[in-house]
Amino acid sequence: MKPSPPKAIRPPRFPKRMSAGSIPALQDDGEYSMLELSGCHWAGQSAARAVFDTMVFRKAILGPSRLVKPRLSDCRLETSDLSGIVWEQARFRRVEFLECRIIGAQLLESDFEDALFQECILERAVLSSAKFRAARFVKCKLREASFEYSDLSGVVFEDCDLARADLRCAVLRGADLRGSQLDGVQAGPEEFSGAIVDSAQALQIAGLLGIVIREKGEEPLA
Repeated sequence: MKPSPPKAIRPPRFPKRMSAGSIPALQDDGEYSMLELSGCHWAGQSAARAVFDTMVFRKAILGPSRLVKPRLSDCRLETSDLSGIVWEQARFRRVEFLECRIIGAQLLESDFEDALFQECILERAVLSSAKFRAARFVKCKLREASFEYSDLSGVVFEDCDLARADLRCAVLRGADLRGSQLDGVQAGPEEFSGAIVDSAQALQIAGLLGIVIREKGEEPLA
């Protein structure tokens, strides 16, 4: 069975004008919408079930913060720092992360739909048990990131660095890995089943799986 082609990413929907604002302190069940935030700081803050709708974050420092079941829809985060965040069971709809630092972030059991990560640093980020639907990573650094038990069906990794990333027990059917670095990636044949790779990566994956490739007539190694 051929994998389905990647779904097109729907961008956030914004009105022609939005108000500049601030969120000095997050609140449980807080609802925030139609705001442009520049340089906000959420370090050390926590909240449960916060909703962010139609928002733009610029040069924001959002970590380390702890959010439980946050909901973000029609949001764009530009050159912001989310390093060290712990956001559990987050839900993202039509969200763009542009040139953001997301180092060591924990986004456990999160749901991503129409999500774009472009030129972001997600080294050692933990996105375990997450579900990705119509998602794309473009020129992102994902070294040692964990996608363990995540559903990455149809996700596009374009020119990304996935060195030593943990893909164990992840679903990669239809995921497009072509052009990305896979040095030392943790995954087996079951995980790679149905994934789209280029010829160089196929040889690399074979090496990761312990497969020895020799041309016919070539003497085996002693």
